[in-house]
Amino acid sequence: MDDGGPYERYYADRQAAGERTVLWPWVLLAVVVPLLVVRSFVIPGESAEATATQAFAAPVPAPVAAVTATDGEFRVGSALEPGDYGTPGPGRGSACEHVRVGPDGGQVARAVLNGPATVRLIEGETVTFAGGCAWSRR
Repeated sequence: MDDGGPYERYYADRQAAGERTVLWPWVLLAVVVPLLVVRSFVIPGESAEATATQAFAAPVPAPVAAVTATDGEFRVGSALEPGDYGTPGPGRGSACEHVRVGPDGGQVARAVLNGPATVRLIEGETVTFAGGCAWSRR
């Protein structure tokens, strides 16, 4: 047996009979198959410009830091603007408090209030308000 492959005799017989081997199906496959593969990645009904425009939509604006706060934990600089904040104090017979924590995680200040108060908040700190007092920037 010869090692020319399964089609060697077929091509030898065709050549002996004077017939040419037809190449057009192979050429057709070489052109059509890549086109079909490329087409499978294109979104129908949309041009390349429309797809690129959608990928680069307008940036989402950064949230604006608040200037008023009640109970909760707030990051100064992102959730609350830095500055002086004041409160008229809690209702009669109750107390409220604030705790300031520095950027390193260490407690900077803590106060329990029975009346009006002011606190200076510095960017990077975290402040926790409790007791129902309404704080606003001065």
